[in-house]
Amino acid sequence: MNDLETGLGLRIVAGLVGATLALAGARFYKLAVMAPGLLLGVVVGLALPDSVNDPIKAIAAVAVAVFGALVCRFVERAAVASFGAVLSGGAVYTAWPFVMSGETPWWVALVGALVGVFLFPRAFRALLKPLTACLGALSLAWALAMQDNLLVVGGIAALGTLVQFGLSRKRNKEKA
Repeated sequence: MNDLETGLGLRIVAGLVGATLALAGARFYKLAVMAPGLLLGVVVGLALPDSVNDPIKAIAAVAVAVFGALVCRFVERAAVASFGAVLSGGAVYTAWPFVMSGETPWWVALVGALVGVFLFPRAFRALLKPLTACLGALSLAWALAMQDNLLVVGGIAALGTLVQFGLSRKRNKEKA
């Protein structure tokens, strides 16, 4: 296989992934987070010796997959909250001297971190659709060899964000 075929194949995959992320990335986020745990269950099911009955293998695989997915989800939530704590604690500590006079007290970062632990996960969920749309736009633009054209990247990102918010709005109307 030559370089042209390899590059073309990579661009096709990047384009498909980019289009998926741009148009429905937030919907696949939880699945992407839990996928390693689910995969672990499949690996455990396949790794069990042949002497184990098939129903027992299936039960073990499902149990490990569910447990692994829950662990991955917990780790993701902890990582988002931790990032929020560090980000807001650092921002408040850095901004304090500009807003108040004097040195920054030690407790300011702690208060900022506590606020960030609770507020950042909500903000992250709200920003997930535009973030995945932007990531998908960058991937799709690279696949089309237009990554330097900000109008194309911005247009794809805007379209993806609108589609994702439109899909979630339609889904919320159906639930009501």
